[in-house]
Amino acid sequence: MNTFGTLFRLTTFGESHGPALGSVIDGCPAGVPLTREMIQAALDRRRPGQSALVTPRNEPDTVEILSGVFEDKTLGTPIAAIVRNANQRSQDYNQLASVDRPGHADAVWRERYKHRDHRGGGRTSGRETLCRVIGGAIAEAYLARDLPSISTVAYVSQVGELVAPVPSPGLTRAMVDAHPTRCPDAAVREEMARQILAAKEAGDSLGGSIDVRVEGLPVGLGEPIFGKLKALIAQALGSIGAVTGVVWGPPDLIQRLGQPGTKFHAVKDAYGGIQGGLANGEPMQVRAFFKPPATLADHAKGGRHDPCIMPRAVPVLEAMVSLVIADLVQQLNARPHSA
Repeated sequence: MNTFGTLFRLTTFGESHGPALGSVIDGCPAGVPLTREMIQAALDRRRPGQSALVTPRNEPDTVEILSGVFEDKTLGTPIAAIVRNANQRSQDYNQLASVDRPGHADAVWRERYKHRDHRGGGRTSGRETLCRVIGGAIAEAYLARDLPSISTVAYVSQVGELVAPVPSPGLTRAMVDAHPTRCPDAAVREEMARQILAAKEAGDSLGGSIDVRVEGLPVGLGEPIFGKLKALIAQALGSIGAVTGVVWGPPDLIQRLGQPGTKFHAVKDAYGGIQGGLANGEPMQVRAFFKPPATLADHAKGGRHDPCIMPRAVPVLEAMVSLVIADLVQQLNARPHSA
């Protein structure tokens, strides 16, 4: 199952140490302004080697658009884009041809498929998420044209036992990206960085959480029974390898942002922006929890691994949420409306 979505569909392909990874996006309407630079900007936020807090694998992650775009606008045909791998060190993984890493998918992948690419985890590597970021960038280009009120911003809300307070409304990606932890809280992020660096030096790792806030959703987006907006978001975020749980509306959100709400309920944001499976017009707030990376001890010190994946996972969560929204908007537009 390498395809995500119903009408606005993303298919990903490629392995961590293969020639390239890529995406095919089908269902994007024609005439959407889209440039290579727009996709590249999204990939630059996810790429490895961007700070001392993440893996030193130095991949430029340069995107190439192969089809579906002409004169910087989409054609309505499948959009194919690839990123060629350029900085593999496959020899670092030679021992894994016969030894399964604890906490990774090596053993279950071998049992299921009887044959696997052991280099860097192959298809199960976190590097696969760059394909999702490509799809998310295209989804956001579509939404920017048809629903420019929508704003999706994710940020690191917890590292280890350090929990950041919920930021005020109006958070932007520039504010999040101002620090390598991607935590917008000035009082907490420096200690987060210190703990991540200490874990990296010790060959250890840290988990935590990322919050995603979406503003400007149209009322009624989603389906009331099996296609609930919260269920689709949970599927999207749960498909990311290290995510272990999803909740709506962090516990302190009501206290921090509590103020008179809309006609849907009296307390703003109390339901995380979703009621009855549908967007209620208020900001949607969701928190995804991440387990610590499983590569530890001497192998972590010698290899190139993230001691804490949350800073680089922020654009991945934004991409998956944007893909859900774009698909639901397409479904809503394709359906006849009763009088």
